[in-house]
Amino acid sequence: MLPNLTIRKATISDIDFIIETIIESDKSGTNVISACNIFNLNINNYRGSLSSILTENFENNEYHLSGFLIAESEGEYIGALNSWIEEKDGISNAIIKSTLLMSVLEKEKLVKQLDELSLINSLSIERKSGSIQLEYGYVREQFRRKGVFTILIIENIKKYLPELKSLPNIQSILFKANFKSLNAFINLGFKPIITRRSDNLNIFKYYPFNEKILVELDTLQASRLIK
Repeated sequence: MLPNLTIRKATISDIDFIIETIIESDKSGTNVISACNIFNLNINNYRGSLSSILTENFENNEYHLSGFLIAESEGEYIGALNSWIEEKDGISNAIIKSTLLMSVLEKEKLVKQLDELSLINSLSIERKSGSIQLEYGYVREQFRRKGVFTILIIENIKKYLPELKSLPNIQSILFKANFKSLNAFINLGFKPIITRRSDNLNIFKYYPFNEKILVELDTLQASRLIK
């Protein structure tokens, strides 16, 4: 365990680290950034777009700045993980994400994405309405294998303790080949529920891997986990 490890909510001053978290989580240990490939963006343009979106701090989606919990040790960033309740306000993450992206991306970038939408969506998995979603988990390399990611998962679930019994479950969607993150979820009792795989080799133009998995934990198990 790291000395003096603290967990706190992200603020506007943490945007650069949250951008790092989103990008590194997307890469899943590779050099492939899916969003850059899908929208034909260079890394600097993508960072700028993320900064604009995160500054809006729009709630209940994967780009909600205040939805991220940050792990720190002695004032140094260690890792982060985001969470939200899917469709809490009646609008899905997918719609909010698309709206936010449309507000910052050039029209031609979105048109290019629409041209390949069928292939891109071949790995899409639907999120359950009302469920807690965990997304963009990342721990810096030098601090891994110390249980930080597991702590971030548990602390994110604790955020919803007052309403936990009324929610159906906790879910996370990740690349199946991201074994370290996947194992962290499995070790906490999450179960593999759905997988999506594409055997179209063009999928690697956009994603680092060709298979995604949804893992799930029911709220009764979660209540026992966080006691």
